[in-house]
Amino acid sequence: MSAGPIDRARAWLLRASDRQLALGLFALAFLVRAVYVAEIGDTDFARVLVGDASAYDAWARAIQNDWIGHEVFYQAPLYPYFLAVLYAIFGPSFLAVRLVQAALGGAACVLLAGAGRRFFSRGVGCGAGLLLALYGPAVFFTGLVHKPALDIFLTTALIYALARADEAPRRRWLLLAGLALGALALTRENALAWLPLLAVWLAWRHGVRSLGPFLLGAALVLGPVAARNAAVGGEPFITTSQAGVNFYFGNNPDADGRYTPLRFGRGSFAQEREDAIDLAEHAEGRKLTPGEVSRYWSGRAWSWISGHPGAWLKLFARKWMLVWNDHEIPDSDEPLVYRDASWVLRATWLLSFGVLCPLALVGLVATWPERRRLGVLALMLLVSATSAALFVIFARYRAPMIPLLALLASAGAARLAVLARERATPAARTSLLVCLGLVVAAAVASRLPGAEGERPRAMAYYNLGVTLEAAGEAARAMGSYRAAVADDPAFEEAHVNLGGLLARGGDLEGAIAQETLALRLNPEDATAHTVLANALLQSGRLDEAELHYRAALRIDPELSSAQDGLAVLRDRRARGGN
Repeated sequence: MSAGPIDRARAWLLRASDRQLALGLFALAFLVRAVYVAEIGDTDFARVLVGDASAYDAWARAIQNDWIGHEVFYQAPLYPYFLAVLYAIFGPSFLAVRLVQAALGGAACVLLAGAGRRFFSRGVGCGAGLLLALYGPAVFFTGLVHKPALDIFLTTALIYALARADEAPRRRWLLLAGLALGALALTRENALAWLPLLAVWLAWRHGVRSLGPFLLGAALVLGPVAARNAAVGGEPFITTSQAGVNFYFGNNPDADGRYTPLRFGRGSFAQEREDAIDLAEHAEGRKLTPGEVSRYWSGRAWSWISGHPGAWLKLFARKWMLVWNDHEIPDSDEPLVYRDASWVLRATWLLSFGVLCPLALVGLVATWPERRRLGVLALMLLVSATSAALFVIFARYRAPMIPLLALLASAGAARLAVLARERATPAARTSLLVCLGLVVAAAVASRLPGAEGERPRAMAYYNLGVTLEAAGEAARAMGSYRAAVADDPAFEEAHVNLGGLLARGGDLEGAIAQETLALRLNPEDATAHTVLANALLQSGRLDEAELHYRAALRIDPELSSAQDGLAVLRDRRARGGN
């Protein structure tokens, strides 16, 4: 009888050298990501950067003219500098960025496999690399002009260096671990929480002398950033000045675990920084340094926490569950619309966070007897999840958890396979049932409702429409707004913006219809009243226009567009217009 595909694959893995396995993993991961990049290449979502991606692009272009800058870093700086280097080599090509990120994704799989081989076994390492190669959210992150692809690569570099250092604590691996952790902290600031954990683990495993190269590596990366921040802003922030504001976002009376800007509609990090400074200085009645701004917001958060400990614990519990939820909470880019455009992403999305977590739980149980050596992986996972839950939850904030979950999930899958082969014995059968029970319980818990946002596709199309409209691409913006209201007819803001575009394009009846729909959904929308009034005014329906101008000013007496429109209407009447 001929061997089946699984048996043939197992036989090849046994025969293959480590180099062949590494090349095979890299090729598979890169190919999957490159095909995905090609699939989304013609979509507006890939062509037009929204939210933070747009800001990173602008920052990278500015860096090419000034590599030092003039202000303390507010956002983590490594990714914009990474982009600036790529732009200097390839020009401002988003395709080049995505392909380089695809290559980093392939390298991350190889590094994770190497770490898994040293921490666990060759089979577990290969399994972890394969899981990461085919993990849907990791593929999705490759296509974004955003930090997560770099986060995953740097995390795997750190884990690999730790595995090599634990195998043989040579200075170069300890130094590399420090360098990788320092670099990761410049893309994902809460990675600094790993510094004391890893320092204690290394000192316990290999003595205090091992700390020198490790801490030197971190200092070589973070020291120049602190010195640069001190030179340009007078304060030696190790990474950024954003910590206090971020902590407030996640810990205030209105927090629910998701991001809400300080001022409605101003969610880009440039706007966020301006608003954080403006509101803090207004409250304090004086100019503030970046450090004082950060302390103002963290102080407000701690004041609320100390005054409402029960409410905070309830909020933290909700955020803790969001960290482990299968749903990927989007920032500006919604995975659903990318999955609509890519069969690769639809296929790889079957391997989701809610699949890794249950298997990783089995892996934790299976590795408990070796906790003195492997417990650092579980502690890193716990620290990363806790530090994420202290702030707000986005899918990208979980990126450093992915390689750790893949390692433990591979160990869990290997344990299940062993128990399945040995199920004839009572002890193995009992263990298998317990492990399967853990898988089911974790899978159910990871799919509890509460993480899903409202109208995800509609919001993605709306955000795209706003960006296209700001760029002057009215026709494409109109198409995006139409897609948003088609997906969610109750999306009031999309109706308002679509109506405004139709009016500016001369379709007054279409504009009137859209704004009328918007006002049915929300009669207190001053902007909708104003846009409708403008369209009515242009159509010669002056009495109806006046009613809506006055309705807008009743809602917002300072709305200049309504004031100007009412003045035009009065002037038209004074000149005898109809």
